[in-house]
Amino acid sequence: MGRERGRWWKTDRDAERWPESIPALKPLDRYTFDLRGYLLFEDVLDEATLARLRAAIDRQGLPPADDTIERQRFGHNGDLFVWDQVFCDLIDHPLVVAVLMDLIGPYVRLDHAYGITMRPGTSGLGLHGPAEPFDSSQYYLHRMGVMRSGLLTISWSLSGGGPGDGGFGCIPGSHRTSEPLPAGAESLVVEVPQPAGSLLVFTEALMHCTIPWRGPDTRWALLYKYSPGSTAWGSTPAAPAEVVAAMSTRQQRFFQPPSVGGRVPTISS
Repeated sequence: MGRERGRWWKTDRDAERWPESIPALKPLDRYTFDLRGYLLFEDVLDEATLARLRAAIDRQGLPPADDTIERQRFGHNGDLFVWDQVFCDLIDHPLVVAVLMDLIGPYVRLDHAYGITMRPGTSGLGLHGPAEPFDSSQYYLHRMGVMRSGLLTISWSLSGGGPGDGGFGCIPGSHRTSEPLPAGAESLVVEVPQPAGSLLVFTEALMHCTIPWRGPDTRWALLYKYSPGSTAWGSTPAAPAEVVAAMSTRQQRFFQPPSVGGRVPTISS
C-alpha cells in the first residue's frame, strides 16, 4: 500500500498551526486497518531523511545489539529528541497526523518512543497483546463509523526488510477477537516486511511479535507509541519538560498529561 511522496502533506513543517485541512485516510486504508489491525505505507521517508536519522544514531556510539530486549532498544525517555531535530519532525509527520485523526481522534498524546536495533540471527518479543478482560489502555473499537484505538504504534523502518527477513509479525484481525490466545496460535502469524523508509501502523490490541531477524544487515527501526488524550500506558512522560520546551508549539501538544476535561486538542483543523 505504497504512497507517492508528497501526496499527503504540505512542506511548511515549521508552521505554528495545523493546515487548513487535515488529510484523511483513504476508504481502502480504513477498511484494511479495520480488517487486519495494521497498515503499511511505503516510500514515506526519502533517502536524505533516512541518512540523517541513521547518522544521528551512529553518533551516539550505542553498544552492539545482542539477544536481550534491553540491548536492542535505545533512545528511551526522550533521548531521541535531543539527538537531532529530525526525530521531533516524525512526531507530527503529516501522514502520522492523518492516521491519528482517524484511529485515535483529535485528542492524542505521544505516550513513549524508542528505537530498535537487531543483528542478524536474533529475536525479540514473542507473541503478545492484550487479553480479556478489557484492557483500558490497549483496545480497538469501531462504533457508528468511527474507529478508536488505545495504544497505537507508528513504526518507521530505517533499514531494508524483505520477505523472509523477519521483523514484525502479527495475527491479522486478532485485534477484533475476544477469544483467549490458544496453543498453536503461532501458526497464524504473518510476516509484514518493512522496506527502508516505510511507515507501519498497528494497534497494540493486535496480537503481534518479532520474528527472528534474518536480514543480511542490522535492523533499525523507530517506534512512536500514541495514546488517546485521556489515557496513559507508560508511567513516565515521553520526554522531560526541558526537551519538550524546545519543540514547536504543535509538537508540544502531543506531550500534554492525560486528562478528560479542559484539554487543548492536539490536532485541530
